[in-house]
Amino acid sequence: MDLRRLLLVALVIVVVLSCSFFLLNFDETVHYSRVELSSTSSIEMPVSDQVSNTTINGGIHVINDTKHDLTLMFFNSEQGNQVAAVELEYIRNEFMAHSVQETIGNETVWHNEENGTYMAFIGNYVTHDNILIICKDPEILEHMISSARYQYFNEDANSTETYQGENVTAADANNTGIDSTGSNSGAMFNPNSNGTQSNSSSATVPDGYYWSGQDNDYIREYDDANDLHHIDRMNGPNEAIDTKNNKHYTNGVEDTDAYNQDFN
Repeated sequence: MDLRRLLLVALVIVVVLSCSFFLLNFDETVHYSRVELSSTSSIEMPVSDQVSNTTINGGIHVINDTKHDLTLMFFNSEQGNQVAAVELEYIRNEFMAHSVQETIGNETVWHNEENGTYMAFIGNYVTHDNILIICKDPEILEHMISSARYQYFNEDANSTETYQGENVTAADANNTGIDSTGSNSGAMFNPNSNGTQSNSSSATVPDGYYWSGQDNDYIREYDDANDLHHIDRMNGPNEAIDTKNNKHYTNGVEDTDAYNQDFN
């Protein structure tokens, strides 16, 4: 083999090695893998080697991906506690207070223009799953929202049913829909334009409940023998207000300080 052929072979090898190095180190394509969040929900997240998993406030699971500037929090209100429910609601409201509403992939999200992060609050009222996603890449956020899946066992049909894309975002309801009771009275709800349920699961409105445009939910209001004013939601947290003592309760648990900070 003459020198010219040796140089040609060497050049080909250098080009191949250079291309391989570039693809391995500079490929910006985001690859995803499905992550199980709870026994009833899963979502696709970017593949990363810079991920940490923690649990805060007795029930909020946090996945932090520093490689993609991504934080995912999830909480199943049928399995968690009220402390975690109030805390997740506070985190959501705090982000919304400093953000503007936008639409990504037909979903309402919140954009903090100061630090460039986006937030989506999604979930499913049948499975009681609540998912909060904060990240800087809107394409990643859109992919994750659309990939959310929820599974539950339908006793009537004696089969497992899967919902995909049956999400409710923070903008669809003025309350989180977080339920710590495990009952339908505190589950997430997805209202549509005419005030009827958009999920395939059927539901009837109990006597005494009416559609409230402010709450985006069916509610009933009444005063009990202790002069507490109650606001019961068909698909959201129940409230009790003690105007005499200036106290507030959510699902029977006092959260006056958090309520005053969030809503006053």
